[in-house]
Amino acid sequence: MEEAKREDHTILVYCLPLKAKERDIWNFFSKANCGKIRDIRIIKDARSGRSKGVAYVEFYTSDAVQKALTMTDRPFELKGR
Repeated sequence: MEEAKREDHTILVYCLPLKAKERDIWNFFSKANCGKIRDIRIIKDARSGRSKGVAYVEFYTSDAVQKALTMTDRPFELKGR
């Protein structure tokens, strides 16, 4: 039951810059006041360890997920890189 609830609070973020780190993703959603983030998992290539430009972002609430989904089509920019 807990696992299903966690999946309901997780979104897939794609088209990320390959140099994006967990902190960059956290900053993106935090600045938009989406809600508290529980976990961020960047998907990486098994051989090279490089990012594939895709991440799972898990929030604590369903409301936060809905707010995050409104961020669709907003450009993701890396600051200072």
